[in-house]
Amino acid sequence: MGRAVLVALGTGAVISSVAALGIGAAVTSAPRTLSRAQYEAAMADIDALRPALRARCEALTGPDEELCRAQTAAAEMVRVAALEESFRRTPEAAKETQRARIEARYQVARAKCAALGGSQRDSCMISVHATKGRSLLEAQAPYLLRQPE
Repeated sequence: MGRAVLVALGTGAVISSVAALGIGAAVTSAPRTLSRAQYEAAMADIDALRPALRARCEALTGPDEELCRAQTAAAEMVRVAALEESFRRTPEAAKETQRARIEARYQVARAKCAALGGSQRDSCMISVHATKGRSLLEAQAPYLLRQPE
């Protein structure tokens, strides 16, 4: 039994290392620069995709529908911010993309909390709000260090 545990732990370590490398490569890859035509075409694609995504959410009911709407809006918010960052290529656009990701996570988490009831919902909302605040502070810290005094 000891050998099986070691093999399982080793396999888990290898898998998580490979996943971390893949995530790291995806996160650190530089966004490509877009021309105005590419930017406008990508925005048109996002706009064209919106009705189909909304229709998918409308097929659901109750909390599932609200969660689907929140996830759809959050994903769109992040896509638009990332597209804007690729087009503008400014530090402000990078900050806005980071804020959009934080806000998207916040909106989805709030929708998940809404499905709960009573004190569980209250606790969940407090936790989600605190997490958003910490995330915003952590995201702002590197920029504060770079500003000249």
